[in-house]
Amino acid sequence: MAEKMTPFERIEAAYRMEVPDRVPVTPIICYMIPYLAGLTIREMFTEPERHVQAFLQFRDLIGDNCEPNILVLDHLSMLGRAGWDQVTLDWRIYDKFPPDGNVPNLYEKPIIEDYDDVIERGFAPLLFNKKLENRVWTRSVDDFLYYQYEYRERWARAWREFVEQTGIPLLKGGRACHPLDLLQYYRGIFNLTMDIYERPDKVKQFCDWVWEYEAYHAMDIAMTMGAGEVPGADVIFFINGGPPGMSPDIYNEFYWPYAKKMIDTFVNRGFKVWNHWDNDHTPFLETIKTVTDGIPKGKIVMDFEKTDMKKAKEVLGGTVCIAGNVPSALLVYGTPEQVDAYCKQLIEDCAEGGGFILEAECEVPWDSKPENIRAMIQAAEKYNPYR
Repeated sequence: MAEKMTPFERIEAAYRMEVPDRVPVTPIICYMIPYLAGLTIREMFTEPERHVQAFLQFRDLIGDNCEPNILVLDHLSMLGRAGWDQVTLDWRIYDKFPPDGNVPNLYEKPIIEDYDDVIERGFAPLLFNKKLENRVWTRSVDDFLYYQYEYRERWARAWREFVEQTGIPLLKGGRACHPLDLLQYYRGIFNLTMDIYERPDKVKQFCDWVWEYEAYHAMDIAMTMGAGEVPGADVIFFINGGPPGMSPDIYNEFYWPYAKKMIDTFVNRGFKVWNHWDNDHTPFLETIKTVTDGIPKGKIVMDFEKTDMKKAKEVLGGTVCIAGNVPSALLVYGTPEQVDAYCKQLIEDCAEGGGFILEAECEVPWDSKPENIRAMIQAAEKYNPYR
C-alpha cells in the first residue's frame, strides 16, 4: 500500500494510472455549497471571496479536488467568456436560489440561421441577434471590461488563497466546449441533427472555424488561474459529450476528430485534460481508447456521466484514467446507505490496478443531501482496495 498521500498526489497518481493510497473521490459541487452557505445566486456569481469562504465552511463535502466554478459568469458561449457570456445565451443572474429562484440555465434557441454569415462576420450575428432579449445596449463598456479582465484576476486570487489554505487542488483551470456542443446551443438539437444529414459540410466548416478559438481561450483562462503554479490550474475541463443519441458513424465523423484534435492541442502545450462527457459513451469506448495515441499517457481523465463504468474499465483500463458516476437522483433522493452501496459497487468494478476516480454522475445537484455526499467521500476510504 502506498504511503498516505496528499489530495494532489492522489489525483496525480490516478491520472498516471498508478495505485494511490486509496481511491480519489471528487464530487463536483457547483451550486450546493453556496446554497448551504446561504449565498444568493448573484452573490455566488459576483463575489468570489464569499464564494471561497463558503467552500472553506463546508470543506468536508469537497473531496480530493475542488470545482472552482471557473469564472461562473463564463458558461457555454463562443464569445470571450466572463463579460460577453452574459449576452450571448440570455444568461441571467438571479437574486434567489431555488426553490424561490432559478439556477441559471441554457435556453436553447436557433440563434444561428446562416453558417456562412457567422463564419464571415464572426460573433456579431450572435451578439446582436434579435431573438435574444439580453438588453445588451443597457450595459456599459466599463461593465464589459471589468468582467472580461479584472474579474478574472479577482476570481483567480480568491481560489489561489483557497488552495494555499487547504492543500486541496483545483479540479480545473480552464474550460472548453466541443464545437458540436456549442452548435446545440446556437442551432438547437433538432436543427443540428437535420444539419448533420442535410448539410454536413457546413457543420464541419463551422467546427473547423471555431475549435481552435475555443481551445486557446481555455488555455488562456487556465494561465490566469495559475497553471504551473496552483495545483490543478493546469487542467482543462473539456465539457460535454456531443448531442445525445449519436450513431457510431456520426460520432466518428463529426465528434471524435475535433475532440481528439482539441485534446492533443491541450496536452502538447503542457496541460492535462479532464474530459467531462455527458450522455452515454458506452458504444464509443473502442474509439475513445485511441485518446492517448500520439501523446503521453497520464495526462487525461475520462469523466463519464451515463457510460457503463464496468465496461469502460474493461476497455480503457491501463490506457486512461476513468471517473464516475454516482447518479444525481441518488444524491438527491437516496439514503446514505444506498449511496454507500452504489459507491462500493463502482469501486469493485473500476478501481483495480488504479486509474479510477470516484465521482458523481455530473455535477452534484444543488439540493443533494449533505449526508449523501459525506457517504460518498467516506466510501472511498471504507472500501479501499489498495490496502
